[in-house]
This record gives sequence, C-alpha cells and structure tokens, in this order.
Amino acid sequence: MTTEAKRPTKPEANRPSSSTQAPVRSGFVAHVARWAGLSVVQFVLVEYIVSATWRGLYSYRNNYISELGIPFCGPTGNWPCSQLYVLLNASMVLFGVAIAAVGASWYIVRRIDGRAASFFLVAGVGAITAGVVNQGVNYPIHSFGATAFFVFGNFGLVIAGGHRSLRRSIRTVVTALGAVGLAGYFAYMSGHEFGLGIGTMERIATYALLVGIVVLSVSQFNATRVPKNVDETA
Repeated sequence: MTTEAKRPTKPEANRPSSSTQAPVRSGFVAHVARWAGLSVVQFVLVEYIVSATWRGLYSYRNNYISELGIPFCGPTGNWPCSQLYVLLNASMVLFGVAIAAVGASWYIVRRIDGRAASFFLVAGVGAITAGVVNQGVNYPIHSFGATAFFVFGNFGLVIAGGHRSLRRSIRTVVTALGAVGLAGYFAYMSGHEFGLGIGTMERIATYALLVGIVVLSVSQFNATRVPKNVDETA
C-alpha cells in the first residue's frame, strides 16, 4: 500500500509565502530609509514662502520660527502674521513625521542603533506636537514639543554620527552638526544671542538638525538601496 504526499489545495498553492513577503516589506523600509531624510528640505522652502507673505517685515534674525505659525493677527486683524500660517504648521508636522520615519526605518535596515533611533522618534513626536499645537493655541504644550524636537533631534545626530557604517569624514560632520545644534538651542533658551539675534540662534538649532539629517541620508543612499541581511549594529 503506497501513500501519496498531500497535494496542496489551490488556495494554499497560490498563497504567498512569508519568505516572499519579507523582501517586499524590507524593500519598502529601505525606500523609506533612503527618502525620508531628504524630505525635511521642504521645511526651508515652506518657511521662506510663509515669511514672504507675512504682513509686516519678518526677520529671520529677530523673529521666532513659531511666529510664522500663529493664526491670530490681532484684535483688528492688522498685526504682523501670514494667512498661510497653516502651511508652516503642516510643514513642521511633516518634518516630525520624516524624522520619526528616519529613526524607525534606518534602525530596521541597521544604519543607526537603537539609541539614535529612539532619540529621532522622540524628536519627531515633538515636532508633530509643535506643529499641531501652535504657540497661539497653547504655548506650554507647543514649547514642550519644540524642546523635545531640538534636544532629542540634535542628540540623535551626535549618536548616529558614531555609527561604524559611516565614513570618518561623515562621522565628523554629522557629530559636529549635532553639537552645533545643541549649542544653538541652549544659547537660544538662555537668551544669549552673541549679536546674531534670537531668531538666528533658534535657526542654528533647527538647520543644524535639518542639514545633519540630509547629510546622513545622502551618505547612506547606496547603503539603503538594498536591505542589509547582516547585523551591522554599532
């Protein structure tokens, strides 16, 4: 008496295996890792557009970034503000989503370690909070979110800059940008302008983080083209 191997039914034969699905998921994560960091550049463009439509003279040197996101133009509607304020707040939210995506996706493809990923995730949540709750709605919550964004984002750069997958020159640049961003933030918070203006100090903290994320993205562009199968944690 012979026995035959059970032939898979049609649904079982057509069902994709987990080994087939895994590369698809990994490929998607790799694409996110490649492009999420570059998307933060949109913030600079949106900031310029909103500042150019500000009623009155907006100064990058003396005005805070958050002022561009305030919808209230005074009791009679003639105080300095922009009708495009919602774009700035939306841009900040997208900035936060991008940094959170950077932290998660780069960790999955082993281009940063868990510490840097966690810092970027917290920074992303902070930016999202600051964008959703502008300072005209609730200043303490907005300020808390912005603080998380500045501190955890730039600390994340310092940690990510030490990953062994980076060239020495990229490590130096990214770590230095994180340090400059932190220095700019603490000078900004303590009221030290050094003749540059309070708006400039806030932008040092913001742009250092933004540029650092872009540098990391460009340096890892080829590395995240195909998901890594070898554990390369720092």
